[in-house]
Amino acid sequence: MKFKINDKVLFLNEKGQGQVCKIINKDTVAVAINDGFEIPYKISELILINELAEPIQPLINNPSPDTPAAIKLKPLNFKKEKEGIYTAFAPEKIDDIPNSNINVWLINNTDYKLLYTYSLLQTTKFNTLASGIVKPYESLLIETIERKKLNDFSTFKIEALFFNEESHEHQAPISEIIKFRSIKLYKENAFAKNNFIQEKAFVLNVFTLNNNSEPHNYHSNLDLSKILFHKKEQQQQPQKSKPHVSNNAAYEMEINLHIEDLMDNYNGMSNAEIILVQLKFFQAALDKAINERFRKLIIIHGVGNGRLKQEVLTILKPYSNLIHYDASYSKYGFGATEILFK
Repeated sequence: MKFKINDKVLFLNEKGQGQVCKIINKDTVAVAINDGFEIPYKISELILINELAEPIQPLINNPSPDTPAAIKLKPLNFKKEKEGIYTAFAPEKIDDIPNSNINVWLINNTDYKLLYTYSLLQTTKFNTLASGIVKPYESLLIETIERKKLNDFSTFKIEALFFNEESHEHQAPISEIIKFRSIKLYKENAFAKNNFIQEKAFVLNVFTLNNNSEPHNYHSNLDLSKILFHKKEQQQQPQKSKPHVSNNAAYEMEINLHIEDLMDNYNGMSNAEIILVQLKFFQAALDKAINERFRKLIIIHGVGNGRLKQEVLTILKPYSNLIHYDASYSKYGFGATEILFK
């Protein structure tokens, strides 16, 4: 069972009740009891009080600002952030980050309910670690990673289906692959106060809601062709690549367009802003490959919802004397495109 801050609980092995004031890890929470003390309990030893049951009295009466429970129960402000889905990484011990386990949170900053799955890439396949429902404007602890195993969690996938019982606008399901360098989670300045959870955390934007609501207007809204790629002279005549020098492997190039491989800090960037950076980097690599007469260029764009790959293929359309196709599945899965220059 998943518990949230402010959930009211009964103790399984003793008399009494309390209120969850802190998520310690996936197995343990801190509970504030009537006299103001904050005590850690195993989740297996707690029973969630049904919302329909008779309400209980507040557990903390006029707490002083110095009590831990009062600090932990302060309200958060999701509305300050862009609507969308986020994930957050928070150390259990902020004063001992190099040795601390990391809590992984899934954050639903929308007015939709989310039916989600959280999967980890292991070798060549994804293994689902958690699934369930996240309520609107809710943060949910979905995993606690042991520090010594942190490197194994560098690539994971979040899939989500938006729904509501009430009348609502359509939102397409998402499937986003997230990659990050675990080295970032060893630095104290990587963790900051945020509007989603009480603890300091490293927060990543997985998906921005507005970017998915009108997919057919995506090109017109961003005007990618004017901003980045299709110069007037390119539109007036077909593009040609120069013949490659030889079949020497030295004239091959591979680039990774995952944003975490291009930028150290992309917190706060929308999906539209991220894709602009990715496509600008791709265009620069393509220009280099053509100008230096490379034989092959491999683009690692990932799977996700296919938007980045489609934009890459759109850029390639005006060019003649090159062919492109899906790169080796055994090496890249479905997440790469190979370009050969004739």
